[in-house]
Amino acid sequence: MRERLEEAMGDGRVISLDRSAFEHDDEIGYVVAMGTDLFVLLRVADNIRFDGFSVLRIADVNDVEVPHEHDEFVESALRLRGETVDEPPEIDLNDWMTAVRSAGRLGEVITLHSEERDAGICQIGHIRSVNDENVTLVEIDPDADWYEEPTTIAIADLTRIDVGGSYEEALVLVGGSCPIPILRSVD
Repeated sequence: MRERLEEAMGDGRVISLDRSAFEHDDEIGYVVAMGTDLFVLLRVADNIRFDGFSVLRIADVNDVEVPHEHDEFVESALRLRGETVDEPPEIDLNDWMTAVRSAGRLGEVITLHSEERDAGICQIGHIRSVNDENVTLVEIDPDADWYEEPTTIAIADLTRIDVGGSYEEALVLVGGSCPIPILRSVD
């Protein structure tokens, strides 16, 4: 699968990504960075607009369609709408800990998925700390209310990170910045 993802990244074409163990629908997007076990996908939403970035495990990918069957339409719509991304974010893909730490610096909130443990459930919030074993996150709920106490998530349980998407942006727009004083750095 690594070769197909590298091909997709090298071609710079929109792809369809099958992660059927976790997702019912294919993901559409562009592979913008590759690590040994992880990669970054620039997501294209159903409304054919860019919708943030996902860090995913290569081992979780069942199939990659390179290019996507409607790639010319998708690429034309993105271009005509003026949808652009100057550079992919600098996310350290050495392991989950470094990926969470670097992705956590990119925005006010981050979405963490533990799909093998809780399919369909994710935690969204502001990173408070990261170490080899755990991520401590101050969560924001679907009503854009910040939790008073942080949540701890095991690094070993992570299967996906999302950052910079429209849903995360909407939560911060309504809920504001994290009210619990924390250092901006997640080192």
